[in-house]
Amino acid sequence: MTGITTPDVDALRNEAIFAGALDPMSLRFQIVEYDKSSGRLLGVRCDNIGFNEAIKKTQGLIERRKDSHFCLEPVGFVQ
Repeated sequence: MTGITTPDVDALRNEAIFAGALDPMSLRFQIVEYDKSSGRLLGVRCDNIGFNEAIKKTQGLIERRKDSHFCLEPVGFVQ
């Protein structure tokens, strides 16, 4: 382990709602990876996943890929 703590998904959700965003639990996401130094797009690591799963997968990616920056991008709504 690298010392990265597990994110509090409920706190992240509440923070987004408090800031005026849509409830992230009602969205689907893709995880996009960029090179930290150049900003070059490296790829989409996951697509069309829920908020909880996206947060957990991104945590694992951050621990393994130190030279990358990851973004969660909404791709749709939960029906």
